[in-house]
Amino acid sequence: MERAVIHSDLKKQEIQPQPMLDQYIALLNEDIKKMLPAGSLQNVFCPVTGEQAVRESFRKMDMQYKISRTLGNIYLSPRPAMNVLNTFYRNSRARKFWLNELWSQTQDVRQDKIILPQLEWSHGFISQYLSESKLLMAEFLPNHWGYYQGARNLWPEAAYKLVEPLFDLDISDSKISASNIIDDSSSSTLDAAFLFEALDRSPEPLLILRKVASVLKPGGLCFITCLLSSGFEVQVLGQESEIFVPPERMNLLSYEGMNTLIEKVSGFDVLEFSTPGVLDIPNVIKQLDQTKNTTFFRYILKQRQDAELVGSFQDFLQMNRLGTFGRLVLRKR
Repeated sequence: MERAVIHSDLKKQEIQPQPMLDQYIALLNEDIKKMLPAGSLQNVFCPVTGEQAVRESFRKMDMQYKISRTLGNIYLSPRPAMNVLNTFYRNSRARKFWLNELWSQTQDVRQDKIILPQLEWSHGFISQYLSESKLLMAEFLPNHWGYYQGARNLWPEAAYKLVEPLFDLDISDSKISASNIIDDSSSSTLDAAFLFEALDRSPEPLLILRKVASVLKPGGLCFITCLLSSGFEVQVLGQESEIFVPPERMNLLSYEGMNTLIEKVSGFDVLEFSTPGVLDIPNVIKQLDQTKNTTFFRYILKQRQDAELVGSFQDFLQMNRLGTFGRLVLRKR
């Protein structure tokens, strides 16, 4: 099983300018109160194992996260069902602001430092394992059109479809029509499936991965990016981490939780499981002074003022799959 170590100069401020992020969070708080009342939500247990026991729980934007006792998966409960979530994404003022304002201001750097590198990562595995010239690809639960846009440029002869897109097609600048949308009912037809943080935002991550397994051809590839509860940022900052943004971040599975999810689906070989995130350390540094019991990390990340030490610690996190951002490549047997 491969693991990757990457170096990037990506900075959070480039993709989430603080004034725009603050405005988005303010709108999101209002939308949650108006569009996700308690009566519209469903209580759930661990989305991987169904375990009811929890280590602890905490609230963000007046929604509750729970931490499963055995695997340490962090999940939103109660949560919206898929139809409620779909309505939220399409009508939320916050999501419209994200697509119309925040995306337009940051799309160039997102394409250059996030989307294109992830598509090129996918391209490497596709070139190695798939020989067909005209590929059928599908992206599940996309919440913007950036990957669709990039993939059309990278694979001009491929058919790149969307499954249950969580955005209004009318405001897309990529000319996405109804013909670009497919359901997931056809078995063994896809060459490649993309789940770019789709498991994070899915009300039923086990169900969506099973759907992917059913629609991929034997030998087909599934590309996953996700946030992990076992990552350095979450382990150090806990609920103070800014990555807990409901309902977008519905599930943060641990390293063990993600492996268990894949095992429960069965039929997949894991070609890569990496945690090549570059924002763990900057995000932790930002919050260190507001976090208890971080004397050691405050020393090595700030007081020592040693760029080489910080860089080697970043590599250590990636080499040992201890980052908060994960990426995986699965191959259907």
